[in-house]
Amino acid sequence: MIIVLCFKAQLKEKYTDETMPVLTVRELKRLVEEIFIAVGAPPDEASIVAESLVEADLAGVTSHGVMRVPYYVKDIREGRLRPGSDIEVVRETETTALINGNWGFGQVVARKAVELVVSKAKAKALGAVAAFNLWHIGRLGEYTELIAREGLIGMGFCTSIPAVAPYGGKGRRLSTAPISIAAPSEGEPFLLDYATSVVAEGKLRLRYIAGEAIPEGWIVDRDGRPSTDPRDFYERGGALLPFGGHKGYALAMAVEILSGILSGAGFSCSEGYKGGNNLLFIALNPAAFTDPLEFKKKVSLFMKAVKETGPAEGFKEVLVPGEPEHRAKEERLRKGIEIDDEVWARIVDTARELRIDVERVLRTG
Repeated sequence: MIIVLCFKAQLKEKYTDETMPVLTVRELKRLVEEIFIAVGAPPDEASIVAESLVEADLAGVTSHGVMRVPYYVKDIREGRLRPGSDIEVVRETETTALINGNWGFGQVVARKAVELVVSKAKAKALGAVAAFNLWHIGRLGEYTELIAREGLIGMGFCTSIPAVAPYGGKGRRLSTAPISIAAPSEGEPFLLDYATSVVAEGKLRLRYIAGEAIPEGWIVDRDGRPSTDPRDFYERGGALLPFGGHKGYALAMAVEILSGILSGAGFSCSEGYKGGNNLLFIALNPAAFTDPLEFKKKVSLFMKAVKETGPAEGFKEVLVPGEPEHRAKEERLRKGIEIDDEVWARIVDTARELRIDVERVLRTG
């Protein structure tokens, strides 16, 4: 069953475990904010993280959305995630910077990195900012899209904990190592954003939470045999697989070099690696190479030309990178966000453990 969070003129007088609240996006964001404030996050940071998680759900990337809330709360309670930590710029030039996030919210540190890289690229045509010691940043494409909306080309690379087997191997030696590239256009930005594993770990986690089998080809068990049981990954030492065989595997190694080793955090399976997320953002100013308005126009024409090729048999249309996310956001702003029952139950349980009156938040959000 799917819970639909949508706009309604009235809210029911009472909410029980059987009758789910009808929420606006604002109400959902408010609930997530209150949860993080209750566990010790400064209000401004709680707002940034709540916005990021809800935006991921709006974009249809539910693996990086509000399903993460109970996990973040657990990480805060256990001291791995430290809200309110100082963000230190430990090394800087006119075009580069290195940031120590001191295990603060990944979204907060990543936003700081975006601000820095954008200012450098606007001033000096290009910028590169790396960051280490930060927690989960959410959707990588969120940040490259922010760069693109400033009229710049944005590139992002990120590492996390080891979870992926190398091509031909069976042990966890690589992170999911996502990569994202965004470019401005006259309309919505071009947005490439995906993990170099077959699927993002969060998508596997959703199946695990729901107790559902997964398609063959996502993971192998601890002995390197194909598995359709997500418990083989979370409980028995299995590993995700790289997408595209040897090509995705090689790209994952490149991402780890650019974001893990370059930032000083190391590669994900190295001794002493501390985990979390480590990242590199690069921003290029099109004005250094061509007329920026002409650049946007040509990006738009390029995407239009690709779409106009016409659909192949079995397809309704050709989509360009970023289009599924932009369409999902438009639809969900209009109709509401759908959240799986079990995910919602875990969020409500977390809120109640923190003595948050969920019913009050839903009525006043």
